[in-house]
Amino acid sequence: ALIRRLASVETLGSTTVICSDKTGTLTQNRMTATRLWVDGTTIEITGTGYQTQGQFCIGGQPVDLMEYPAATTALWVAALDNDAEFESEDPQVENNGKVVGDPTEAALIVAAAKIGAYRSQLEQSYPRVKEIPFDSDRKRMTTVHRIVNPRPEDASPFYDESKKEWEVAVIKGAPDVVLDLCSHMQNMQDEPILLDDSRRRSITQANETMAQQALRVLAVAYRLEQEVLEDPTPETVERDLVFVGLIGMIDPPRPEAAEAIATARQAGIRTMMITGDYPDTARAIAQEIDLLQPGHKVISGGQLSQMDDDTLRREVMETDVFARVS
Repeated sequence: ALIRRLASVETLGSTTVICSDKTGTLTQNRMTATRLWVDGTTIEITGTGYQTQGQFCIGGQPVDLMEYPAATTALWVAALDNDAEFESEDPQVENNGKVVGDPTEAALIVAAAKIGAYRSQLEQSYPRVKEIPFDSDRKRMTTVHRIVNPRPEDASPFYDESKKEWEVAVIKGAPDVVLDLCSHMQNMQDEPILLDDSRRRSITQANETMAQQALRVLAVAYRLEQEVLEDPTPETVERDLVFVGLIGMIDPPRPEAAEAIATARQAGIRTMMITGDYPDTARAIAQEIDLLQPGHKVISGGQLSQMDDDTLRREVMETDVFARVS
């Protein structure tokens, strides 16, 4: 290391606590979609990285996803509501494992490509007319697409002859946020049904289970519009949505992270994680790399915002992970 100012060495030498982000620092920032939950059914997705070879399995047994229509709809929504793209637009070489864009969105288009649903082809049938981008306050992204006559081989819940002048808004985002905007859910036969309290609880439980497995979880939903919207806004399209499913992605820890944390601990330096990810996901990663010490806590941003300074001074001594912070 080349140090410009010698005083910087003294500062580094007196370090007692390292506060680290999770994604891309303690983890590889190379997401892979490994779980799909739709209407009470959990489907495993095989394959690693950005290669589009993979299978869909239930209970470890490969299944034909076309027999689970709502599952294909979830992947369609994830691919349409997406700004990532394969480096090559040539279908013959789209599985070269090179994707341009956000790692989370990249994982989604790769999962969709495993059933042959490429974003570039989907947008020929559903051209995008509007985007309401993701931001940290909204915790969701929405794109609006015009419905045109799809290719004969396309099986889509968004199209029939009477709806060809309609538009569809597709949404992905934090499960709790998206769920609050939904009034219906898609059953496995690809039919919207009323989203009652029992179904809401099952979705929430599935989200918690996936997060406890160190998965980053996104929800996908849609809304059909019976007319062409002049200027779609969150208020007009992000309401009365149809909930489709949950997609769980893993961002594996960096192999060197655990060793670095152990080395720092031997030197008397404590490491803390501060992340915008969910508490269960952050806890699972922190435990895997031995960052979370026995008896120490994980605190959420919501809990943090309610603490006064004295409470924070006490809690911070026994808290190794701050999750869901802005």
